[in-house]
Amino acid sequence: MKIAILGAGALGSFYGAKLAEAGEDVTFIVRSSYNAIREHGLEVQSVDGDIFLPRPKVCKHASECGPVDLVIVCWKAFYNDQLAGSLPHLLKEGTEVLSLQNGMGNAEAISAFVPPENVYVGLCFVCCMADTPGVVRHLEGGDVQFAPFRGTDAGYERACEFAEQFKRAGIRSTAYKDLEYIQWHKLIWNIPFNGLCLVHGGISVPELFAMPQEVERARAIMGEVCAAAKLRGFPLPASLTENQMRRTAAMGDFIPSTAVDFLRKRAIEYDAIWGIPLQRALDAGASVPAMSGLCAEIRHCIGME
Repeated sequence: MKIAILGAGALGSFYGAKLAEAGEDVTFIVRSSYNAIREHGLEVQSVDGDIFLPRPKVCKHASECGPVDLVIVCWKAFYNDQLAGSLPHLLKEGTEVLSLQNGMGNAEAISAFVPPENVYVGLCFVCCMADTPGVVRHLEGGDVQFAPFRGTDAGYERACEFAEQFKRAGIRSTAYKDLEYIQWHKLIWNIPFNGLCLVHGGISVPELFAMPQEVERARAIMGEVCAAAKLRGFPLPASLTENQMRRTAAMGDFIPSTAVDFLRKRAIEYDAIWGIPLQRALDAGASVPAMSGLCAEIRHCIGME
């Protein structure tokens, strides 16, 4: 299987390196780190064991790569307006596209170019950062939850095959039939912690946990996310909030990706992580004052209002 990683930042480089080390034919499509990776290779400094690819296949643009069997979209959701200029170069009959992006709305954007039955989503529970071009620091986690965009039996079976493929690369993976379930499962962390670290100026998780009132605020938001998911027909495990709180409290010096983007004055994935989920929660009749308040703060911080 020929695989293209579209948007090989920290996350794309981490998973692409794991797949390449396992023997998959992987091409990394990357711009900002292109020269560093081409000249010095790709390095992953991981808590699970370091990886070094001395001569990975790397391109600046999808047109240099050509058609592949699987496209893994890893760039931030705000780059989805560039799908039209990149994705068609990678497609042939039967090409599948797997989004490893945060939030909601990504599969819908991809399905404008690919038959919906060939679109899949993987939600990644991982802490990784790329402070230096061509070098990824993997601090914690790595699990991926897969689901098809269209929740058919055939789609679920293919999602299971993706999970097995990633397991062979040493990545803990699980497949589900319902995409929205895994989206809420990931958003229970992303909505509060990406958001709160952002509105406090781009702080790290340990810095946030030094503010007891913000920890309780995060817990309240997580409760609202659970309530919204239940009203949408996707009840989450009762233990999920406290399990995520314990996991987060034990994280190292990690700054969530959206907070990093805020620090670096980049665009923010507002719609995917906050805007669409908030609207779905409100449409379902959920009472979400804490989530709504955080969303308003984020919009103010990033100049949306």
